[in-house]
Amino acid sequence: MQMNSLGRRTVEVSATVHFLVDLCCIFLIVAFLIPLCGNRMDWVWVVMLYNMFAFAFQLPIGALGDRAGVSWKLAAAGCLIIAGAYGIAWAGAAAAPGLLLPALIAVIAGIGNSCFHVGCGIAVLAESKGRAAMPGIYVSTGAFGVYLAPMLASRFALSAFGAAVGILVMLGCAFWLARSGRTLQGGKETMIKERQEPPLQPAGPSAALLLVAASGLLITVLLRSYAGTIMAFSWRAVPLLGLLFTLGVVFGKMLGGVVGDRVGWMKTAVVSLLAAAVLFAAAGKHPAAGIAAVFLFNMTMPITLTALADQMRDRLGTAFGMTTLMLFLGTLPSLFASVGIGEKAGPAALPAVVLLSAAGIAVGLWACRRRGAEE
Repeated sequence: MQMNSLGRRTVEVSATVHFLVDLCCIFLIVAFLIPLCGNRMDWVWVVMLYNMFAFAFQLPIGALGDRAGVSWKLAAAGCLIIAGAYGIAWAGAAAAPGLLLPALIAVIAGIGNSCFHVGCGIAVLAESKGRAAMPGIYVSTGAFGVYLAPMLASRFALSAFGAAVGILVMLGCAFWLARSGRTLQGGKETMIKERQEPPLQPAGPSAALLLVAASGLLITVLLRSYAGTIMAFSWRAVPLLGLLFTLGVVFGKMLGGVVGDRVGWMKTAVVSLLAAAVLFAAAGKHPAAGIAAVFLFNMTMPITLTALADQMRDRLGTAFGMTTLMLFLGTLPSLFASVGIGEKAGPAALPAVVLLSAAGIAVGLWACRRRGAEE
């Protein structure tokens, strides 16, 4: 993987803060909002609101970021917003259980999460110059933050110490991101302009290929999100196996772009997904198969993101937001099933879902290649 000093610094800052942002957001939700919810239905609404604003809201935030030409400042603002959500949670920790306060905090934290992800997403995609390694490294660290947060929340639920640490960490991240924006080539606006050429040509066969490419890639993201909600393997309750499963997610995303850049995106995506489908068939009884499968399954994440961004060179924030909107939509079937609306599929459905994902990304990458040949 070739990466200049500017790219290395960009991904180091973004990946580190990504881990801390997801850790702090999920810690806030679990440690503070669960105790503030009046009942299970309140909790379901809070989770849905947080997911909607943390994931789906990245699309409009990304479009605004593209229009304003900002990235690092947007990411820093997101951390400040999350710090504000902690402040409200701290002040309201003694409130009577109900829906209004935790819903408000979830919305604020979700907006902050969106601003951070899109801001650093624009920075990383602009500096990656069409290669998938950097986006994969950036995105990968969040999964480990999500894994650690509930463990810490069980020790520091509704505590002043937990709130204070969350606020200080987010303020520190905001300062670091703002400083990075000033030092990395005078701010992100310069790099965005470099990435804007050539602009999209939405006419004729190229427009049709863009539609096919975007549809195939986004369907793949949607299916990957849905698959993540049905990986209910009983062995994940064993602490060591649960950790290894999470590391499979992290390193799959981290290495997928590196491998894809070296051996080809199409080959990496299709082979990894076909192998994952086979391994998922045995994952219920064999943890090693499940860990290997989730590693291979997540290798496509940086490839889908970078391929879509490469088709929307002057709309990097919008492209990033489109993928996270699909992530949100993919969680809805399982979330609805948790309150009795429909039925939740089990791990037995994973091979079929993964094969559909392979078909989607193959079509999407084929259309990307054809469109690139026409430009």
